[in-house]
Amino acid sequence: MSVEPARLIEAAQELLKQCGYFVDNLWHVDDIHFLCEQLELTRLTEEEAMQVFAIANERFDGETGLSWPKVEEATRAFLERKQVLSTFPKIYEAAQDAP
Repeated sequence: MSVEPARLIEAAQELLKQCGYFVDNLWHVDDIHFLCEQLELTRLTEEEAMQVFAIANERFDGETGLSWPKVEEATRAFLERKQVLSTFPKIYEAAQDAP
């Protein structure tokens, strides 16, 4: 990351802190890429990694927060959804070919 984006992120964090937000624990798509690498899962695109964070947010638990196990669970859920959705075109094509 170049210096300019890093400064922008720091400025955004500082602004949010001044408004009462806790932002010292930010997650990045690289965290998803690292997890996939460690678990030998398919590498996700940045857009897909953001979808993993959305799933993790949907399943947020105030007692445990967002943690590596929760991110792993969300990653696996995303990959399962992706697998299921990938079968739909095949099902549709088979239905179109049926008499």
